[in-house]
Amino acid sequence: LLAGLFLLGLLLFGRRKGLMTILSLVLTCLAIFIVFVPAILAGYNAYAVSVITCLFIIAMTLSLVSGPSKKSLAAALGCAGGAVAGILSVVMDKLMKLTGYLNDETMYVSLLNEANPIDLKGIVFAAIVIGAMGATMDVAMDISSSLFEIHRKVPDISYSHLVQSGFTIGRDIMGTMANTLILAYIGSSLTTVLLYASYQASLSQLLNRELIIVELLQALSGSIGILCTIPISTFIASALCCLHKRNSHKCNSHKCES
Repeated sequence: LLAGLFLLGLLLFGRRKGLMTILSLVLTCLAIFIVFVPAILAGYNAYAVSVITCLFIIAMTLSLVSGPSKKSLAAALGCAGGAVAGILSVVMDKLMKLTGYLNDETMYVSLLNEANPIDLKGIVFAAIVIGAMGATMDVAMDISSSLFEIHRKVPDISYSHLVQSGFTIGRDIMGTMANTLILAYIGSSLTTVLLYASYQASLSQLLNRELIIVELLQALSGSIGILCTIPISTFIASALCCLHKRNSHKCNSHKCES
């Protein structure tokens, strides 16, 4: 019933875009559960599969929801902030010497395919990248859409003014998005936090448990990825807007000469 209510709300409010949003949700779920999960279970490289899945979801979602346009291109390129989250996870994995054994479930996963064991550290990387992807795509589209709308209303606006507007919008987004992943991961591991708190575990004990460390790594890497998405999206969207303006001026000058 809740799913039906959600889909109905998308259709009533979004109309055609709501329909495209539903289609993108369906294709995203298929990409995760029909392609990504079976590929991991079959023993394929988790790093490569997660990156390919994320690239497909970004391209597919933005193409369906916003159509093939410069705005979609700017948002897609702005999602490079998600790559920062992935790079940070790999670096921190090396520094902290993670094993990937977080709980009983991860131990069972490691035994599913004994001939070709699943890379548990690759699963941590995939969780961070996929978790950050949705948030970075959201921020990138928010900024790109805002800047293209500003340019549509004020066609003569300069590149520097667009960049300033982008950073102003980005700061407002940052104020709430900085909490998004933190709260999401705290909410998902609330039972674990309550359990450790009931035993009055010290901070050093908590920080020596890999489950807690990976949750913190996911939240912080994803949040840094969001921060990087703001300037990347701003510069790219502003450049594409002004490129369109320069091309228009060239066309008008050619018409005048004719």
